[in-house]
Order: sequence, then C-alpha cells, then structure tokens
Amino acid sequence: MIKLLLIVATVLICSVNAQVTLTVDKLLLNQSNEVVTISWTGLTTTSLYDCIAIYSPSNSSITHPIGFLPLSTQSPSSWKLGYGTASLPLLNAKADYLFRLWVPGTVKPTLNVIPNVSLELAATSPAVTFTNLNAPGKAYLSMTSQVNEMRLMWVSGTNNSVPTVFYGLSSDNLSQTATGISLTYTINDMCAAPANSTDYWRDPGYIHDAVMTGLSPLTKYYYYFGSDSDGWSDVYSFISPPLSGEGSEAFVIAYGDLGTNFPFIASVETQYPATETVQGIYNTISLPYNRNPFAKQLGLYRDDGDENQPFWNIHHIGDISYARGIGFVWGYFLDSMQPLTTQCSYMVTIGNHEYDYMEQPFKPSWSNYGTDSGGECGVPYQTRFHMPGGDDITTRNLWYSYNQGPIHYTVMSAEHDFLPGSPQYQWIVQDLENVDRTQTPWVVFSGHRPFYTSALQESEYNMTKYLLDSIEPLLMKYDVNLVLTGHVHVYVRTAGIYNYTMAPTDNDAPVHVVVGMAGNTYSVPWDGSDVTDGNGHENLPEYVIFRAIDYGFTRIYANMTSLYLEFVSNHRFLVHDSFWLQSKY
Repeated sequence: MIKLLLIVATVLICSVNAQVTLTVDKLLLNQSNEVVTISWTGLTTTSLYDCIAIYSPSNSSITHPIGFLPLSTQSPSSWKLGYGTASLPLLNAKADYLFRLWVPGTVKPTLNVIPNVSLELAATSPAVTFTNLNAPGKAYLSMTSQVNEMRLMWVSGTNNSVPTVFYGLSSDNLSQTATGISLTYTINDMCAAPANSTDYWRDPGYIHDAVMTGLSPLTKYYYYFGSDSDGWSDVYSFISPPLSGEGSEAFVIAYGDLGTNFPFIASVETQYPATETVQGIYNTISLPYNRNPFAKQLGLYRDDGDENQPFWNIHHIGDISYARGIGFVWGYFLDSMQPLTTQCSYMVTIGNHEYDYMEQPFKPSWSNYGTDSGGECGVPYQTRFHMPGGDDITTRNLWYSYNQGPIHYTVMSAEHDFLPGSPQYQWIVQDLENVDRTQTPWVVFSGHRPFYTSALQESEYNMTKYLLDSIEPLLMKYDVNLVLTGHVHVYVRTAGIYNYTMAPTDNDAPVHVVVGMAGNTYSVPWDGSDVTDGNGHENLPEYVIFRAIDYGFTRIYANMTSLYLEFVSNHRFLVHDSFWLQSKY
C-alpha cells in the first residue's frame, strides 16, 4: 500500500492574511464517498464569509465551484483563531477534486457568490483523486416488459470492455451472466445553457445497460456488475418480480419531484428534504416481509417472509434529479438513490425539469412549457434510463406501460403531444383497451402534471384544461382506478371524480393523488387565492379529501381485490392519510 504524506499548499497574497495553508490528509482515495480531512491554518483575520470551495474536476473554472464549506460551521471552536478542519465524503464522479480557501477581499481572482461580498483566494490544496476513477457505480434496477427479467443500468468511466452482470441464487455462486450495451452523451447533445456551457458540463461517463433473464418469480437473486477494464462492484441482491393473476400482490413506493441533497452547501438549488424521504423509503423496503411494519399493519404474512423482502417497485413521477443543466448533480442524485435502486425496481416518468426547452416540437400557444430542463432537452434522462417503451432511445421513456402483480401501469408524458390523434394519445387508447382485468384488475395511470389539485397557479390553467379535455374521458372509459401525478409540491388526494363531479364512491371514478411532496422546496405549500401572486392560503375544493404540507412519500399495497394507499410524512415517518379501493373485477 502506498504511504501517503500530508501535503501542504501555501499561497502568498498581498493582504492581511499573508500566509495561509490548506492541507489534505489523503491524495488518493480507494472508494467512493471515502472521507477526506481538509485543514487550514494562518488566517489572521476571520469572517463569517470565509469558506472552502470545492472543485471537481480540479481544472474546472475557478469561478464555478460545485459547493462550499463555511469555516464557521466546520470548526466552530477554532475558526475565529484562524485554524480548523473540515471532513467531507468525496463521491467518485470520474474526476479528481481540489479545494480553495476564499476570504473577503478584492485581489484577483475574485469569487462573487455572496450578494455584495467579494472573495479573494487565500490558499489552494493539491488535487485528491481515486485509485480507480472508472469504477462502476450509481446502479439502478428496473422492470422490463417481461416478468422473468430485471434490467440493470450503471455508470463507469469507459466502454473498453464488455459490461457484464454476474447473478445467481447465492452470493457465492453467481454463475449466470448478462452482457449489455454502453451509451453516453456529449456537450454537443445539449440544446442550451447552462447544460452546453463548459462551466457546468461534466462528462457523464458511460451508461451500461444489461438485462438479467430467466428469473423465477419472487425469488432472491444476488449480483455484481462491471467490466474487466473498469473493475467490479460489490455484491447486491434483489427480489424478482411477481406474476400477475390469482394470488398476486404488489408493493409500491410512489412520489414525484424528489431531487437530491449534498454533503456541502451546493452551488445549485438543493432539495434538502430528499435525504429524509430516501431514508424513509429505505426503512420501508429493506426489511423482510414478516418484519416490515407496512406489511404487518395490513396483516400480511408469507412462509418465506422471515428472510426475504417483498418485491418493491419505486414509481418516480417526474422531476427526477433537478440537475437542470448542472452536470455534477446527476452523479450525486444517482449515488444517493443507490441504496434503494440496487435492491428494488426504479421506474421513472419524464417531467418538465427533464425535458422542457425553448425549441421543443410540441409547444402550443396555450401551454406553459418553458426552459425548465436547463438545456438538457431530455437527453440525460433518455440516456440514463431505459423504461419498457421500446428500444428507440428518443421515445422509450416517454410513454410506456408495465405490469407488477395485480397492477397495470400506464405512463404518459405531459411534456409531449397528448392531444387526440397524436401518437401518444393513440398509444394510450391502445394500451388501456388491451388491459386484461382478470390478470391485472388495477389500472394506475401516471404523468407528471396533475389533472386535479387543490390550487393552481394561473399559468397552469390552460395546461390542466387540455389535459382534462384530452385524457380524462379515457380514464373514465377504461375504468382507471388511480391517477398519480406530481409537479405541484404537495400531497393532495381527491375523491373519485370525473368532470369535476364527485362519484358516488371512490370505486366509481378515478381517484387522483398528487404526490409531488418528496423533496422540492420551491414555492409555498399551496398557492394563494390570488392566482396572480400565489402567496397565502387557498380553501380546499369540495372534491379534495386531504391536503398535506409535509414532505414524504406514499406506499401502496394491492392484491386481486383491494388496493390501499397511504401517505407517509417525513415527520417521524407517521402515516397522515390513507384510503382503500375495492376492485369490480
């Protein structure tokens, strides 16, 4: 093992802080999220604005760090004395790191990230890197159109050798293999700033895509993945998908608008509640069937449930990472999700923050499509995920369907043409017409933008009207049971409803649930009565049964006769709302 010496970098500047040192305790890290300790000394004048800026890669623009560590929060007892330490886990994002200490001043170069405060450079650390920058990681499972398959996608630094998954029924006998393909995208694929700016672009590496086949239903499989050139992952496990039909059941996590948090103050908008949401989901999906509080409260039991979890499916309904053209965010998001997505299926829906851009093809005058993708124009979303919508990379994740036990999911894109006669509309009709209710008695329909909610900004009115006029008759005609949407950052449940009229019971028309409360912190909990402003309280419409202002997620259980949904708040992970539906089939 190479012995690493403490490296000290000293920068002299013409200021009151004449000599400041910035040190790191490691130059070489062996694994992702390994902690590095950063130390500073020699600050003779201190300020609450003193901070360590984080750069990755080390040669990225000096004026565009990915985040900051305020000295006052890192060493509360010593920072005023001019010295201290900070500890930071470093994500292996296929690039090295560098740290710079900034203090108030006007000596160039200057950093202007705090309103009315100019920062000057006081010290720079050496670069910190990884023994294997190309290591595989950021993995996620997803269902395919075949019940005996599971797709695995992951990211690594190269495509120099065949991406492979080894899998089997025990961790010490992984004799089955699945090989895959590798894709990437470049800065030239981005359509606008900031995504196509060199200040914000980050090399995504290669996204690998392999399908494990021949799986027995509801069986625990072990696996690892990688390649000869990039290395191999740890061993993980998952439960394979269930069959549909008699005796089947489904366990689902559903939410939208999640985003991610960072181990530092990021230079981008941060969705702080995402950390608790992910933890709450992990607490749910990681426990064996017979010890799972969700299963226990429903009185469920399985003979093999002392060891194995249920098959969980995460249904993420749009606004995935909120990268919005800031390239480094995708890596942090996928890494934060890996404890979930390496053990259960992760299915995604496109939202405005993945796709919307100025020149998008479908942009009628009544729409409010903007530039919410930050110039990504759907490319990272389309490349990083592979939903069962076919093999065409430009459409495979836009509208698609799949089965999970007794549930049939129909997924639409509210960012693409959904009007009658459009390819998407025709596909939705065909998909709903072909549902076999003897095998999947429940139909769950989802798209990012809501049909019904408790309050809408004025800019959303026309979008909602056209969604309702175009799609709602299909929901009623084909007896859709549950509609899951996001976009509005609250939890809202309606009664069974059609054309703004409540049905006699929730079983007689679709129940709409807005689940956009997973993480996004933008906007007040609900919009105000003044639709031109939107700050304040708005009374609940009669058809809204429950509205919450808490962050959290929903859990769903379904068997052949009943479907149950509950909203779990991040506040102590307590259930704040729940309801049952009964099947007609």
